[in-house]
Amino acid sequence: MPARTPKRVPNTDTPPEQPSHAPLQPTEGPRITVFDYSEQDCREWHPTSSLECVPPPDTISVRWINVDGIFDTRLVEEIGTRFGLSPLTIEDITTKDQQPKAEIHPEHGIIVVRMFRFAGLNHEIITEQVSIVFGPKFVLTFQEIEGDVFDPVRRRILDAGGRIRKGGSDYLAYSLVDVIVDYYFVILDEMSNMIETAQERLITNPSGDVLREIYQIKRRVLELRRYTWPAREVVLRMEREGGQLFKKTTLPYLRDLYDHIIQVTDHIEIHREWLSSMLDIYLSSVTNRLNEVIKVLTVVSTIAIPPTLIGSWYGMNFKFMPELNNYYFYPVLMIVTAAISVAMLLMFRRRQWI
Repeated sequence: MPARTPKRVPNTDTPPEQPSHAPLQPTEGPRITVFDYSEQDCREWHPTSSLECVPPPDTISVRWINVDGIFDTRLVEEIGTRFGLSPLTIEDITTKDQQPKAEIHPEHGIIVVRMFRFAGLNHEIITEQVSIVFGPKFVLTFQEIEGDVFDPVRRRILDAGGRIRKGGSDYLAYSLVDVIVDYYFVILDEMSNMIETAQERLITNPSGDVLREIYQIKRRVLELRRYTWPAREVVLRMEREGGQLFKKTTLPYLRDLYDHIIQVTDHIEIHREWLSSMLDIYLSSVTNRLNEVIKVLTVVSTIAIPPTLIGSWYGMNFKFMPELNNYYFYPVLMIVTAAISVAMLLMFRRRQWI
């Protein structure tokens, strides 16, 4: 089922440095979750206000602050100000439906990516923008709504022996982007199953419902392609320009992440070609079915021509037609007419036209 992504409504009355967002509001208020961890200790807690969201003390290796709900621009501004974010960075966070990008500043870096995931009992595919801001000893993540694909990262943080507890904020930022990219493969696998199901239906019954299903899948694939192709440049820029924020030990992971996003884009192109070939199959199937119908109608019309010609010939009002006075003429004429039709039918079968 296609995702329902609300469209961005730009606010042209505000200056560039003032945050803006689409008018769609979530049903619940924003939710803040904080992970404070070091190699020896880990703590998860939920602040009641932005006043508690401050840079971590020296006893903490990394503080990860996750905010679900960017509609509360005041909250985002308050948290961003406490971590020294510029107004333009805050605007990037609160402005929805942006293309993926990465910006490296002297004190922090910002990564904007698109997250795809399943939600609901029907496994509906939804998409939202995720902004990741990281600097020395802190990582800030801002999401549109509650719910994400970061549970594997949270479990690795809670695992005392995990590698993520030994790494810094740069490794956490990489891990968050990596799990988003890994979930692209999950979405692509689900799309592959949908395409296979549609293909089976297409072969057995190329109906209009199947065609609409193919177009829905193709629209989803194009949307995924729209956000994954720029993500390649995001990862590449993180590797090339993030030397001041990423440690040398993290750079090999970024190169591996770049390989993953390349695989994702390759799979998307394969899905596009697959869907295009299915559209060709649909058109060919419809054309062949129409040709079969026309062939049957043509054969029926051709077989009906001799009886029609004979009937029209003897339906003329000529005064002198001697054979009409013959007692056996009518049954002979019926037999001759039927013999001609049967002979034509046998000839069509012999030529494999029917």
